[in-house]
Amino acid sequence: MSSLAADTKRAVRGWIPADLSRAQKVTALALALIAGQLLLRAWIVGGSWFFEDDFQFLTDIARGEDDASWYVRPHNVHFMPLSFALVKIVTWGGPFAWWLAALETVVLQAAASLSCWWMLRKLFGDRPLILVPLTFYLFSVLSVPSLTWYAAMINQLPLHTFLFLGMLAHVTYLRTRRYRYALLATLATGLGMLFYVKAIALPMVFGLIALLYFSEGGLRTRFVTVLRRYLWGWLTYGALGVAYLAMYFARMPRGQGIADTEYLALARSMLFDTLGTGLSGLSWSWELLNDGPRSVTAPSTFLVAVSWMVVVAGWGYLYATRVRALRALVIAVPYLALSYGIIAVGRSGSFGEISGNEARYLSDATAVLALVLALAMMPLRDAVESSARRDEPLLTVRPSPVVLVAAVAAYVAASVWSSVTYARPWHDGNAVKDFGLTAIASIESADRPALADVPVPDEVMWNVNTPYNLPSWMFAPLGDRFTTPETANDLMMLDGDGEVAKAFVAPGITSVPGPVDGCGYALGDADTPVTIPLTGSTIDYSFWMSIGYLAGEDGYAAVSAGDNAYRVHLERGLHTLILPTVGSYDSVSIDAGGHPVCVDQVTVGTLEAMSP
Repeated sequence: MSSLAADTKRAVRGWIPADLSRAQKVTALALALIAGQLLLRAWIVGGSWFFEDDFQFLTDIARGEDDASWYVRPHNVHFMPLSFALVKIVTWGGPFAWWLAALETVVLQAAASLSCWWMLRKLFGDRPLILVPLTFYLFSVLSVPSLTWYAAMINQLPLHTFLFLGMLAHVTYLRTRRYRYALLATLATGLGMLFYVKAIALPMVFGLIALLYFSEGGLRTRFVTVLRRYLWGWLTYGALGVAYLAMYFARMPRGQGIADTEYLALARSMLFDTLGTGLSGLSWSWELLNDGPRSVTAPSTFLVAVSWMVVVAGWGYLYATRVRALRALVIAVPYLALSYGIIAVGRSGSFGEISGNEARYLSDATAVLALVLALAMMPLRDAVESSARRDEPLLTVRPSPVVLVAAVAAYVAASVWSSVTYARPWHDGNAVKDFGLTAIASIESADRPALADVPVPDEVMWNVNTPYNLPSWMFAPLGDRFTTPETANDLMMLDGDGEVAKAFVAPGITSVPGPVDGCGYALGDADTPVTIPLTGSTIDYSFWMSIGYLAGEDGYAAVSAGDNAYRVHLERGLHTLILPTVGSYDSVSIDAGGHPVCVDQVTVGTLEAMSP
């Protein structure tokens, strides 16, 4: 052992009390790793904010639509009633309570991380090597994109927990043949299905674990053995799976095309670039998707090549030193293929191969891959066959434990850097966060402003999400702190930064100057409408109209232009009435009902926010 390695070992031993057992030392290190992960991820989540689908969920609840049918409705292609329950909890903290969403995220991450550790120690014992797959799961950058976007988190993190608990319960069933553990595995699977559809893959993992590790002989012999030995478990898993799939396909919307899917390009981006750099922690290059803050992997050829060299070298070492080490890949390959297939027949058809660069689609795979890595490295307790040291290793060089510790530390450092670089756009320069927080503060500081219900900027929410991109929907959790009337005097609107600003109609077409000096068009002299001609005819499109007027008293007026007709409230004094119009017209008719009113100018055009 080198002098540096010896000094390092002595220093580490000096930090650990001498009377601790090996199991206690492993436990202490595992809990320290989990604490470190939670601190990092608390920082990542704390600087993020709500995004896209999150507003839909919060708005639906604020509008009182969260009845029983709302919880079981499909969202896109997701069946997620328990995820919606998590959203409901966040609304208890008040409007847009990101602090509670962040706390909920950290708590769910803690549950998943502790479940991972509990599964590993129960399946493989309190040996130091369980810290390797635990560390892989805790710091995997592949799961970070599921933390910053709340709508993804409420699917993914609960699923991680139930994947771990389900696999633990199932292996315990295989060990003991006690049916109650099969029921626990079924319960974990069923609960996972109520968060995310990919829980349907758990029975497949259950079957592969039984075939690979709790039977022996040829494939047919293995299949018959596990079928007979665990028949009631398979029947239970199968009944749940069939019932879920029947419900899922009966409720899910139809019509998602897959004609545009480029299968090879998607496989390269998802299973080569994103997976490879995610496994090594070298996801150092990200590219903002549209205007951000979401990013997709954009690794260089060099980073991808280095990543796969590291992965292949690691698995090559395991193969050279252990028997049945590669057997665990029989679990990983179909699970990853299923992840690929779901994207290929879903998102990729609409968004193309860039879907494969979305790391969050591999988030749940980190839970399964942690078990796969453990199965390759260590013997599974009470298994019929499992990984074990070769009597005659193919590789005679045996690295010291310091090398393994250094490799794990390098993975953690690379993954932490990847995680930080991904999180930065969610913290700084996040248009949704900046606009949303500014709008909330501006609305709350104003005196119940009347806002124009016009879409927020596209970088805040895409117009495909209409009507959720309208202030009346997006900010519905604020309740009655603002209004969005169809017509209003001195209308306000949210500007590009989210500030409440005075609205005005940018001139497109204006009225012909009125005949009365100092008044323009005098209304109220006769109880008849006054027609105000425009300088041109509008096209058949949606525009806004502003009417500048001076009223001697409060009252009401009838305004009509083409097919548009409104009964509006006029306020005493000098004001600007703003209202929406559609269609073609070349004049405006106003009946003030005998009230004294002067109309200065009518303007038809687009609605804009006045600069401060």
